[in-house]
Amino acid sequence: MKFSHLFLFFGLCVSLAQGEKRLEFNRDIRPILSNACFHCHGPDEKERFGGLRLDLESHAFKPAKSGFPAIVKGDAEESELIARIFLPDNDEDLMPPLDSGKSITKEQKEILRKWIDQGAEYQGHWAFITPE
Repeated sequence: MKFSHLFLFFGLCVSLAQGEKRLEFNRDIRPILSNACFHCHGPDEKERFGGLRLDLESHAFKPAKSGFPAIVKGDAEESELIARIFLPDNDEDLMPPLDSGKSITKEQKEILRKWIDQGAEYQGHWAFITPE
């Protein structure tokens, strides 16, 4: 293979790798969970349901009252969160519940799925992270 072909091939590989955007918790995930999930699965213990807290990494990977973990790092298909948000609208286990007034778009559902498949990395709150 000629050097110019090798250089072109390497450039293509780098371009493709950069095309797979790495999702960030604070930028891509926290807003979705905050709008649709934290009311029932967040910091307020009095409002929390199912023994599930999604706002803290230390709690998000533990089994909830159902016995299943909401998030299985790197495996969206084994994550209860994904199972619950992709249920049919008439299913009583759908999250967020229809009567909550909350919703998650198809695009947001796919973002959550991709984030979990990418390893479901949490970040501290943006106010406590040094800007880069």
